[in-house]
Amino acid sequence: MHDLSRLAQYFRALACETRLRILYEIISDPKCAQDVAACIGKDVSTAWRHIKVLEDAGIVTSRREGRKIMVYVNDLDAVRRILKLAEKSLSAEKITPKIIK
Repeated sequence: MHDLSRLAQYFRALACETRLRILYEIISDPKCAQDVAACIGKDVSTAWRHIKVLEDAGIVTSRREGRKIMVYVNDLDAVRRILKLAEKSLSAEKITPKIIK
């Protein structure tokens, strides 16, 4: 069985629109923190705070490359599947279940 607290931390990290925007920005093209900040329309310190939450959840990692600190998605395929599943779930027609008496 999975560690439920780690799973909860993972989904809490994804439960923020800003952090989702960061993921969508870096999923196909890793970016430096300054570029992430520009993409989400926030200052660098705010971007770093969100990146740190994603890092703590194990979703992204950051590493220094020369003078820049680049941000990467750790398990690209898993994150893509989760996002696609969520998008599919939101776009699917909702069928109201019949209440059995």
